[in-house]
Amino acid sequence: MFNMQTTIKDDIKFVGIGVHTNTKSSMILKPSDPGSGISFKRTDIKDPSKNTIKANYKNVKSTYYCTEISNEFDVSVLTIEHLLAAIFGANIDNVEILIDGPEVPILDGSSKIFMDGIQDNEIINQGKSKKFIKILEPIVVNHNSAFASFTPNDKLIVDAQIDFKHQLIGKQKMEIEINYDNFLNEISNARTFGFLEHAEKLHSMGYGLGVTLSNTIVLTDKNIMNSSGLNSIDEFVRHKILDICGDLMLADYRIIGKFTSICGGHNINYLALKELFENKNSWRLIDFEEDIKSPENSEHIEQQKLVNQ
Repeated sequence: MFNMQTTIKDDIKFVGIGVHTNTKSSMILKPSDPGSGISFKRTDIKDPSKNTIKANYKNVKSTYYCTEISNEFDVSVLTIEHLLAAIFGANIDNVEILIDGPEVPILDGSSKIFMDGIQDNEIINQGKSKKFIKILEPIVVNHNSAFASFTPNDKLIVDAQIDFKHQLIGKQKMEIEINYDNFLNEISNARTFGFLEHAEKLHSMGYGLGVTLSNTIVLTDKNIMNSSGLNSIDEFVRHKILDICGDLMLADYRIIGKFTSICGGHNINYLALKELFENKNSWRLIDFEEDIKSPENSEHIEQQKLVNQ
């Protein structure tokens, strides 16, 4: 965790279709001031007083098959989680995201292309102290068959478990410290996945209209339809961790603690954040200097600057 707030040096552009809407959109990540956080600006909405949406859990509109946020004017943007996961994994704090449509491009279904764009840029130290949410007491949420919890830890640890009846998924578990290198090398290329048998139902509800084998792992009853196969045998649980990272970005601050998810998804991630902030005695907002320092990531940002000079 860097001790100072960060942004990007130059604009970063991405273009692609939305996995649910099948609409093409152009998106530009722009540097933003210290303390501004992450926000989306819908450039196709011409009224500047109505087109900005803050990336915050309070603005979550839907968690059905993706995370969607909206503002008080019902202007929304959906499928934000893979982009936010990359921003989260790269330890970037302040970015303005201009987008000319309702959905973030799915690209390859992971965060890898977003991370590549960030790596080709430069992360800037903004000289303002970063604040963190330090978990002090356990927070536990159960909803239907899903479970999530925050517990105290000196680092950000994500422990995810999934259990699918499909023979190629089954039970998978992964626990990992979330830092720049671990996210880049272990999590960022894990792609979203879905089941062919659900396609017709999803389409009838207006979801999954942009799914292709280039942006989604598609499973039949017995096989994976993608000729390239999997990036790793446990790519499914790795993608769950990717989604968790994206959803945790909606906390506004990085978290110092352990997040555990069992059979979870976007909804339980949102409910866990909501429960956390409703229990103010369970956490404390701290400056970097007050707690754990992570020289690993501090060294990484300095190395990245040298590479990009």
